[in-house]
Amino acid sequence: MLSWIAVVTSVSVILASAVGFGALSLINGHVTRTCIFCGAGPSQPPRPTKPPGDSAKALNFLLVGSDSRDGATPEELKDFSTEADPGKRTDTIILVHLSPKKDKAVLVSFPRDTWVDIPGHGKDRINAAYVKGELDRKGGGPALLIQTVEKLTDVFIDHYLEIDFRGFLKMVNALGGVDVCLPSAVDDPSSGLNLPAGRSHVSGKQALSFVRARKFDPTQDFGRIRRQQQFLGAMVRRATSAGILARPDKLYRFLDTAARSLTVDDKLSFAEMRALANKLRTLDPAKIVFITAPTQSKGVRINNKAVVLPDEPAYAALFGSIRADDAIKTGVTPAPSQPPSDLIVKPSRIRLRVLNGTTTTGLARRAATDLAGVGFQIRGTASADSTAYPSTIIRYGPAKSDSARTVAAAIPGSSLQLDQSLGSTIEVVIGQSYSGARQVTVSTPTATATPATPTASASPITTTTAADEPEGC
Repeated sequence: MLSWIAVVTSVSVILASAVGFGALSLINGHVTRTCIFCGAGPSQPPRPTKPPGDSAKALNFLLVGSDSRDGATPEELKDFSTEADPGKRTDTIILVHLSPKKDKAVLVSFPRDTWVDIPGHGKDRINAAYVKGELDRKGGGPALLIQTVEKLTDVFIDHYLEIDFRGFLKMVNALGGVDVCLPSAVDDPSSGLNLPAGRSHVSGKQALSFVRARKFDPTQDFGRIRRQQQFLGAMVRRATSAGILARPDKLYRFLDTAARSLTVDDKLSFAEMRALANKLRTLDPAKIVFITAPTQSKGVRINNKAVVLPDEPAYAALFGSIRADDAIKTGVTPAPSQPPSDLIVKPSRIRLRVLNGTTTTGLARRAATDLAGVGFQIRGTASADSTAYPSTIIRYGPAKSDSARTVAAAIPGSSLQLDQSLGSTIEVVIGQSYSGARQVTVSTPTATATPATPTASASPITTTTAADEPEGC
């Protein structure tokens, strides 16, 4: 059901760096292509053109996981923990935004019960759009789903990719399985998921069950989305690991299986695939960001249907940033000259990725050693996007502001910078003025402390990245 992101990112990375474009040409012949907007249905408005400007250089994909059982054998249906059922449903819908430079990707998952306006059909759940498009005309499901998402987000969709149960299972098996993690043991007969607490290596049936299961989880589709995002991150790490890169036989098998498992729009040409492969070959998993589309309170029923309502202010902020491709850098706040006394997150609970933003060789490694010495967890070092940073920048995701304050307090002269693309790992870009790290004191919040007043305008948007390990693993 899921693994097309490995095709858009890690498969292209591997392809460009290890296999070459000759193999891409051969594998390209196994991809199924379909004309999305051929013969528009009676309810479908004219296709808009992509707006001009810098953001026009970005690419947006609509990625769909289909539960189609068409052609599945009885043995495969048993592996799916399901039975024959005609038709096709799109319970997994993800919008992928690739930046103009193709150096970062943002993946937004839509809960399947999101209440939306389907062009020509009024209001319904988002996963009904595909079915209604098929009723308009055979093969019209992708077109109506694209138009529904475009109307919901005001983001132009350039390309469409779809994979079904069988394709997902085969791709995971071709990788040799991936590692997943659960906070507690799960035995869910409805999906077939049966795994212990902690880390497990899964393939085949258990991999499919991991990304399909939802009934055992009190958060239902939201929990499933989190597990799907975890699985996609694990697939990207596995597909770009040395164990796959160093084995041409495994590499080719995975790429060929991916190609045979995909349905894409006919506008995604060989030339564009080749250009994407070249651009994406150095894409850092830490720059592949997962977001769940923000919603209002759950438990809403409309027309006797359980639905989730989009959080309109949060939608406007999120997709406005995506349209403008400015979701990364959203302001810099200088850290105080003296360590504050109201820090609440201990360094031992904070994961850092340290980047060298100067021309001084080895400065990131030295800073990482300094920061580890005062208690922080280090998740690797690398070069920054520039060698001209005058001072140190602490980049943090929306859910990590308290942790970022602790980091900034430990590095004199540093500044805080909100980065919507970051998950649980904070990035420290070491600048030329870096002089070392200092110990900080963390206070324990009291029971009588006054909580922060929540904003009424939008719900918080939390993110993870393909480089993040699940908490507790």
